[in-house]
Amino acid sequence: MTPPRHLARRLLALAVDALLASALAVVLLLPFSDRGLRLSTPLLALRGFDCTEVETAPDWLARALGTVPPYSLRHCAATLYGLPNGFELRMILADTRNAAPRTTRRIVVPVDAAMQPVPARLWVDILPLALLGLVSALLTARGWRTPGKRLAGLRLVPGARPRPFLREILRLGPLLALACVPLIAGDLTAPGPGAVIALAAAGALGLVWYYLWPFAAWQGLSRHDRLASYSVTR
Repeated sequence: MTPPRHLARRLLALAVDALLASALAVVLLLPFSDRGLRLSTPLLALRGFDCTEVETAPDWLARALGTVPPYSLRHCAATLYGLPNGFELRMILADTRNAAPRTTRRIVVPVDAAMQPVPARLWVDILPLALLGLVSALLTARGWRTPGKRLAGLRLVPGARPRPFLREILRLGPLLALACVPLIAGDLTAPGPGAVIALAAAGALGLVWYYLWPFAAWQGLSRHDRLASYSVTR
């Protein structure tokens, strides 16, 4: 008899564990938010901004802008769920050729409290996913359940050669690879809209095949469980 999929319970366990991993990432990053480090932004985010008008642009920004249309500039302290989340300069360019000025472009630049630019740290956005995989692998190696699996009533049963770290690499690796694309392609020429749509479609199809197809053509084990010698049961 083929074991049940437990798909709903798996999704519940993943959602709970991902939420806890995001909270852990916030705890680790929060002490550095006053230095310009931004917190990891979850899918559902409640953000806030406390902005003040800036009369004169910083020297580095004035040099970068050169001759531009009139603009307004604000220095904003950002929050995420009420927690400090760094600073940013918000600039709005305006077209004044007509009687009624209209906004032509909005530019947001991450800065520190002194309005100096801070480099983008895209690894911050993949930190929750990396923590999720690492903590899950460590708990599984000890024979313990993650909080999400405990809440969903699931447990991992090791097979002949269980490999917990391989399981997490296979389970979260494709998502982590997609999240790393901006890190890898940061210095490459930006593709056109057609290429972006094609890449997004290819990525979506790849994720559907990798994650959902094994459950559609169910044979008792998910892809990562079969390759890492584990099974999921209640």
